Amino acid sequence: MRLPIILQILLFAVLNGYYIAVEGAFSATVESGEEHCYNVIAPAGVQSVIHGNFDILDDDESPDPIGVVLYDSKMTPVWRSERQAQEGTFSITGEGKYELCIQNGNMGSDDYVAPKDGIDREVGFAIRVVPPQRGIEGEAGPDDRLTSHLIELSEKLMEGLDTMTDHQEYMRERENRHAMLADSTFNRVKEWTFLEAIVLVLISFGQVLYLKKFFEQRRYL
Repeated sequence: MRLPIILQILLFAVLNGYYIAVEGAFSATVESGEEHCYNVIAPAGVQSVIHGNFDILDDDESPDPIGVVLYDSKMTPVWRSERQAQEGTFSITGEGKYELCIQNGNMGSDDYVAPKDGIDREVGFAIRVVPPQRGIEGEAGPDDRLTSHLIELSEKLMEGLDTMTDHQEYMRERENRHAMLADSTFNRVKEWTFLEAIVLVLISFGQVLYLKKFFEQRRYL
């Protein structure tokens, strides 16, 4: 069962005939028992690298109901997250349309995640399409092979740097969430402290009135 929550995200742009990948990580709140899907299109006719990652930002909640799956144009899973994984990364080569789906809770008999537990979860994710480098086809000599090897290493290095940058974004998002929680807690403490002070003043005033009345009655006796 797939819910009709399909968000089209074009992670590349056309500029002078070249495809360029869009940088940045995203986050989405996935409601319990629902699934969010995001489409990405790789250039046709070339084998591009589609890589990305995910991270569950709710550290206090169990990751069991969260499952992340990457489908190809035939809706065949080409990658899926591990069971009970808090985070994960993927990297494949291909072309055409791909769909990254994030679900919160078991949605069918074939699902591998835990049943929904009624808790919404925020998931950070990133997906990039990197077209192959040009000018490396038909290498013949040792210099060409060395160049090809260096380009391959640089692509892996950039992929690792992208993943590290994404996780830094996730950490900043966590810091923002924790700051908001701390600010909310501080405001509640102030409210309760103010209310407690009012109650103490009223009790003290009541005690003063009671003692005053008590001593007045004894004086009349």
